[in-house]
Amino acid sequence: MSDLAGMQSLVFSQVTMSADEYVAVNFRLWRQQPATRRNNWILIAALVLLSISLLAQLQQDGWQLTSWSAPSLLVVGLLYALLRTWFVRWMLRRGYQKNTVLKEPIDFTLTAEEIKGRSGLGQFSGKLATINRAVLVQPDWLLLYPNQAACYYLDLRRLQAPATLSAVEQLLAQHQVSLRRV
Repeated sequence: MSDLAGMQSLVFSQVTMSADEYVAVNFRLWRQQPATRRNNWILIAALVLLSISLLAQLQQDGWQLTSWSAPSLLVVGLLYALLRTWFVRWMLRRGYQKNTVLKEPIDFTLTAEEIKGRSGLGQFSGKLATINRAVLVQPDWLLLYPNQAACYYLDLRRLQAPATLSAVEQLLAQHQVSLRRV
């Protein structure tokens, strides 16, 4: 940690996040989750199998629809596939509306050992050692996670010169914080 002793503070000034940005960032994260990807593959497989089943049933019955079970399930599956992304975006937008902190301009400062935040709602500080992971949602957002349930949203467009993203990455690396790019 001796490299950190002479480090200049990294300042993110007046960070705010719009509803559209919040939805876009978190939707990208949701799509990258292993469970989401697995569910997408299961849904695709189920829809393909239902389609094959429906076609086989129609062919067997002389192209006459004799049962509504397969078409009904296929329609429900297609509606679910189409409405699922809309519903997730809607839920994210609702979550944003309830979160007053994201709408309030906040100044973040990263020092050699701490993350500090100051806004009209108050101030906080915490050890960088408590950050267990970071996610770079390209091109503009760096999310720092002190735990699984919450994160700090740092807007890289608000990083004050002469600081750069590489300086932030170096600081995170020196604290052994894993950085994932999305």
